[in-house]
Amino acid sequence: MRMVAVAPDPVFRADIDRKVVNLSTIDVAGKESANLMCSQCGTSGKIAVPKLPHRYYKVRCKCMYDFSIEFNRRKYTRKQTNLIATYSTACRFADYIIDIVDLSRGGLRFIRTDANILCISDVLAIAFCLDNTERDFIECTALIKDICGNHVCVEYLDMDGRMRSILGFYFFNP
Repeated sequence: MRMVAVAPDPVFRADIDRKVVNLSTIDVAGKESANLMCSQCGTSGKIAVPKLPHRYYKVRCKCMYDFSIEFNRRKYTRKQTNLIATYSTACRFADYIIDIVDLSRGGLRFIRTDANILCISDVLAIAFCLDNTERDFIECTALIKDICGNHVCVEYLDMDGRMRSILGFYFFNP
């Protein structure tokens, strides 16, 4: 089998450009290698994950077919959502409305429309109701890990037992 990860693929932006036809996602969290298979000729092979630090790669098979792969290194799976929530910062005590677009057991990503200046490592207080049958209310503090335009990714700071249990059931039930 001769399949080579040609180069990091600069075309894709994380979580923004998801309409790529030949993009395959491979879960590699905690793994040393990953199996790839060419959809054109069926050739398969293993590649060493630690040697490939980027998230997206163009791959060329021995049959000369090119395709793109994404390495998912997340510890927890993400669930697409459309939840209305509020956030506030330590320096501004007003609640600002946001739209949570995906959620995991470790954090969430939201879209904001306000003009506040937010920075990586800022701490936010976030409150929202889940879209499950119980409409569970979640209040938490979260640390900003990434900002890309109006998309903000945060990691939970204070997961108590109740929140851990609620989110566990939320992800267990489709």
